[in-house]
Amino acid sequence: TGVHNVRDRIENAQDTTSSGRDKGYLSDEVHMLTKHSVNARVKILEEPPPNVKFLIATTDPQKLLVTVLSRCIKFSLKRLTPEQITGQMQHILGAEQIVYDDEGIEVLARAADGSLRDGLSLLDQAIAHGGGTLRAHEVHAMLGTVERAKVRVLLDILANGDGAGLLDEIESIASFAPD
Repeated sequence: TGVHNVRDRIENAQDTTSSGRDKGYLSDEVHMLTKHSVNARVKILEEPPPNVKFLIATTDPQKLLVTVLSRCIKFSLKRLTPEQITGQMQHILGAEQIVYDDEGIEVLARAADGSLRDGLSLLDQAIAHGGGTLRAHEVHAMLGTVERAKVRVLLDILANGDGAGLLDEIESIASFAPD
């Protein structure tokens, strides 16, 4: 994030590649760079060497300087659907031979809120929390959410008009301190 790092990268960008035709540089979360390091980067963005491609990524583009934004082609990436995140998690868990249940993955995919990176971070935490497996009840405990089965019980009690039973079940769920 510092000016020295940016200057080193700029000097390195001037050198030709030892293999391949182009060099590529990826900078993530560029809105976190200091003002001085961004200003140092503007020069190379104005006149990049012909063999160099820069990809800058941010989750907060409004924090970038107009001079930087004006020198970029902007691609707004859409959030992933829970199904896409679920599919990627299933692929990873299968490749790693980790035991899981579908509800656990679905809960994590919804909690990821469209971000695969956040979803994979939650997946790692859930596997550690579950002792090497991924089970819905462990995921709910980790996230502080209520399991579907408990919601169904609440709805059944409510449908039966059992006020006392409803209060007992609410108290039982509240003892887990869910979100």
